[in-house]
Amino acid sequence: MKFLFFISTAIVFSYGHAEEVKLSEQMLTEMSLTSNPNLDQIEATFLDSKIKAEELKDKFGFEAYSGYNYLNTNERATISFIPIFRNINQYQIGVRKYTKYGMVLDANTSVDARWGDSNNTNFDQVTTTTYEVGLQMDLWKDFLGRMTKSQFDNLQDLKKKDELQASISKAAFVTNTRKLFWNLIGNEEKIKITQRLTKKAEQQAADARRRKANSVSDTAEVARFESLVHQRKGSLINLKYEREMLLKSLRDTFPQLAGKEVVLAPYNKDKILFDILACSAKINEEKNVPYKTTSYDEVISLLRSVQTRQTQIDETYDDVDLQLNLKLRQVGVASDTDDGGSTYTGSYADSLEDIADNNRSGMEAGIALTIPFGEDKKATKTVKEAYTEKSFLANINMMDAKVRSTHQQTQKSVKLLSELMKEQKANSRQLAIRVKEMKRKYNQARIPEYALIQDEDSLLQSDLSVVDIQLLVIGTMLDYFGVFHEYPCAFNRMVK
Repeated sequence: MKFLFFISTAIVFSYGHAEEVKLSEQMLTEMSLTSNPNLDQIEATFLDSKIKAEELKDKFGFEAYSGYNYLNTNERATISFIPIFRNINQYQIGVRKYTKYGMVLDANTSVDARWGDSNNTNFDQVTTTTYEVGLQMDLWKDFLGRMTKSQFDNLQDLKKKDELQASISKAAFVTNTRKLFWNLIGNEEKIKITQRLTKKAEQQAADARRRKANSVSDTAEVARFESLVHQRKGSLINLKYEREMLLKSLRDTFPQLAGKEVVLAPYNKDKILFDILACSAKINEEKNVPYKTTSYDEVISLLRSVQTRQTQIDETYDDVDLQLNLKLRQVGVASDTDDGGSTYTGSYADSLEDIADNNRSGMEAGIALTIPFGEDKKATKTVKEAYTEKSFLANINMMDAKVRSTHQQTQKSVKLLSELMKEQKANSRQLAIRVKEMKRKYNQARIPEYALIQDEDSLLQSDLSVVDIQLLVIGTMLDYFGVFHEYPCAFNRMVK
């Protein structure tokens, strides 16, 4: 038993000394953009398209290649005058360049050194050196790189699009965290209102007990006020539970707040509401959608460009392939004899000298044509074209509709909510006057207790409704800034 008491005491002691964090809206905004685990997922989406763009760009770079072959054989010639090369060493080194214009450029040099014999003739390091320049060119589907360049430009635009959408996602996340913060503010305001009326209910219950002691009231009246106290305390506990759920969402989003006591930093609600109304008035003056304050228009423009190019690429899916291969070469052969033809010798240096002294140039040209047959590729082409059209149009129309509807609906919604908040505040003022008068009448025993309680409950619900409407106005404005995240407004505190 003592052990359990020690543990519970330690837990209470630890909780009481938890580190306190005073949470402000600016602090939460900065945390959203610096220490938010969701940023990794947002960045990963952007990096995926960046990797694809860089991978395609890498294909257009230079690449070096080399090779070596060695052959050794003891076979004998079936015909005496055909030479058998028993040892062959072959070397090659070159460089290749792929371009986005449908061409592949190649330059290489190779050396072939052979040892062998034939009909009493010996060959000692007979060497052939070749310098070669090649060109491979697409003459139809990717002529002058029309398809490759489109693929390259598409990936570049998709990278820009994902970069913009990453910033949009960050703005949306900031908006959601600010909503969470203001929900905490609203909860705090509701708790204050409910605490005030709970305290008043406790005073009324105490007065009722005193009146009963003086034989002015009865047990039923006391019970009614005692019931009201429990009702208000229940509402207060429910609000505190809602606060804990909001804090749980906050800690789930920002793990660094786990184990810390989160309290709200001082805030000026009236100043915030003034800023919001000023922003809404400015938005209402916008005759056209302020595209310059959002990145969605740039994303839409990029998607349209990508769609146009992708459609052109899809159209070539079942086209013929026509390839040109062209090679130009210079060859040097080192195979000299000093003894009338019984021994031929050579060397790499001699083969280079032969290139300089003798014209052994050559050219090789060829065309390869591939023609697809059957209906399979045509059917696939049709599906690809339909997919491209529908997927891009769906994204473009959805984004454009979101931008337009957000602006138009915000103009209408904030105006209506502002009018509603004005009426609700007026209602609370009038109810406050009525409650004050009803309390006076109750003290004079002119009205029953339930009439006073009914009016007090009406005032409580009216005050809570004012807070709910204020949260709706704030949430609507934050949703607007989630789309128009560069809108110049005091309440739009997006960190650039």
